[in-house]
Amino acid sequence: MTPFIQIKSITLVNFKNVVSGSVDFKNNILGVYGQNGSGKTALVDALEIFQAVARGEVLPPFVENLIMCGKPYAECALTFELNNGEGVVESLVEYVFRIQHSSLGGVEVCYEQISEKQSGKRSKSTVVCIDKSQQEKWITPTADWEFASSTKESSVKLEVLKEMTSREHRSLLFSADLANFVKSMANSPVKKLEIADKIRAFAQANLFVIKNNGNGPYSLDFSFPFNFRHEEGKNLTYGNIGISLINPTVFPKQLFQLIENSLNEMNVVLQEIVPGLNVIVKNEGPQQTQDGSEGVRFELLSKKGDADAIPLRYESEGVKKIISILSILISVYNNPAMCLAVDEMDAGIYEYLLGEILNIVDEKAKGRLLFTSHNLRPLEMIKKDSLIFTTTNASNRYIRLSGIQTNNNPRNVYLRSISLGGQKEEIYQETSHFKIDRAFRKAGKMNDGKN
Repeated sequence: MTPFIQIKSITLVNFKNVVSGSVDFKNNILGVYGQNGSGKTALVDALEIFQAVARGEVLPPFVENLIMCGKPYAECALTFELNNGEGVVESLVEYVFRIQHSSLGGVEVCYEQISEKQSGKRSKSTVVCIDKSQQEKWITPTADWEFASSTKESSVKLEVLKEMTSREHRSLLFSADLANFVKSMANSPVKKLEIADKIRAFAQANLFVIKNNGNGPYSLDFSFPFNFRHEEGKNLTYGNIGISLINPTVFPKQLFQLIENSLNEMNVVLQEIVPGLNVIVKNEGPQQTQDGSEGVRFELLSKKGDADAIPLRYESEGVKKIISILSILISVYNNPAMCLAVDEMDAGIYEYLLGEILNIVDEKAKGRLLFTSHNLRPLEMIKKDSLIFTTTNASNRYIRLSGIQTNNNPRNVYLRSISLGGQKEEIYQETSHFKIDRAFRKAGKMNDGKN
């Protein structure tokens, strides 16, 4: 098997409403639970930002809202296991990045560090560290990067890259510009960037982040966000595309064939999840795309058993959500290099079915799944150490529940802990039935013009 990397842990500092918090994978699935506004989505947001950073992309505008108010920066640290493909973890690699408000406007990646702890060694060593707050020796270890300042020309080039990536709101470490610069210089530490290349490849092709706000279009029966990852031999295609639910769609012929192949693969599982259900691609014939290339006009239909096919837009939100992520879930089940993060995975999905799907992933999947949820059914279906709970303490935001015995139902323990406490951190900010009732009455009087 080909060597691969997997996320082992995620640590956040000053990120949204998380002063400090860390989660780690004990198994290949990690469910995050807690009350509204307690830091669940922060983990998914962090993975989305990491993906943009590691791909060398421009940071999206909403990133500036992720830095905790009053704090100088937000930090995310991810630890990866480097697996040799034979089940042996050869080393642990940590990538840390910080984002801060830029004097040039927007947000910049101000700090990046990759360190590695090889198997059998006690301590980790720094592979590369970029700290833009430093005026001199802002890229270390110095001994490995002396080549960069060996001539005035090379020193100026590196300073230009530093300034340029800040202005463009993207990573310097994962930029193609830095890679090309390093490769062009004599005695440069090209091998130092091999770990960065592995992290970049993971973020590019094997990490999928699906946030709940991306589900809006198909909730409105307007557009369907289809996430796919399809392998044929050595050919790999992946991504997210929007397919219209109100009118037939015209895509280039090659992309249409990719969608058709992905849906055929997906239907094998879909008809077992929702008995007898298949997604049909209704091919309405050739049509030119807007750029004049050869395309295909098609529509997605839903067909169950012997019933007539209907447009997919008439299916329930839950069914559309399952279809939207199923191709990636199939990859997670079969491929240890895959990682899928889904915010509010329970939204619209029948709780019993959700529990069954997550139980199968927990028991059999090779890749990794991180999900947030409010539905408590999965607490009964997946391993107790596959569960993380948010707390009311922003400085210790994530914990595993204590006091769960072998024969305990984690759902019951969680509900009891909300009511009675007993955990090392408070996991629910108490609400008052009386105060909520009174607030409803007070609000009603205000609407009537009364004090």
